[in-house]
Amino acid sequence: MKLNNFLLFFCLIFLFSCTNFKFTEEKSCSFPKETLEKGGLLNRLVNKENLDDSYKKYICKDRAGNRFIYPISYSSKMKFKIMGETIILSEKEFRESRITIKDNKFNLISKENLRRIKAERDVYKKKISSISEKKYQDIKFNFPTKGIISSEYGVKRYINGSPRNPHLGLDIAAKTGTSVIAPENGKVIFVGNFFYRGNLIIIDHGNGVISTYSHLDETFVFEGDNVLKNSKIATVGSSGRVTGPHLHFEIILKGTKVNPMLFL
Repeated sequence: MKLNNFLLFFCLIFLFSCTNFKFTEEKSCSFPKETLEKGGLLNRLVNKENLDDSYKKYICKDRAGNRFIYPISYSSKMKFKIMGETIILSEKEFRESRITIKDNKFNLISKENLRRIKAERDVYKKKISSISEKKYQDIKFNFPTKGIISSEYGVKRYINGSPRNPHLGLDIAAKTGTSVIAPENGKVIFVGNFFYRGNLIIIDHGNGVISTYSHLDETFVFEGDNVLKNSKIATVGSSGRVTGPHLHFEIILKGTKVNPMLFL
């Protein structure tokens, strides 16, 4: 009887360890291939000893050696130097998008909402700048929801005729209530409601990769939750400043917004 109990206990411990393995195992440095364009990234093996201290946070330990993972921002120059090497980006044409917002809440912003926007911007910046040491993600993320891509990364936006910041995410149009899933394992580091973004979830996938989900209807996770790939975290909605229900999905790599399609 005692032997049977021991075997049962051992099996339970083994199953529990397997369930949580993906959250704790040390993986090789798995990132998308190098893409030299705005919103892309550098991905190459380097000699860590020759790196300036300011670049150390971009090092990922790989089985083959030290891999340099450097996000290329939308505002990057087309030609720049890094580690003594000149990088020349490929030309990429970003289309224009012109939308009309009729809700005066977003056109004639009150002083109270201006203060709110500033506070939310500070919170958001702090959250997406965090770089955890955990390594949750694989190279291939799943699409976070089913729908039609209505706006891609880098689109030049005009709202009510005025130029605004470029669109640095991926918009997926879908019906309100459509499921939103975690595209990869991770930890929820924020759940809340923002003036522009509406209901918002931020997930840390480890290795300096963070994803965000804006304009949600319902949310089903809480800050601090560990989420598994393909688990339902929310539904598509139209909260915040929108013209219709959709998911605004972003990928932040080492604090810089990159093209989500690199990971999808």
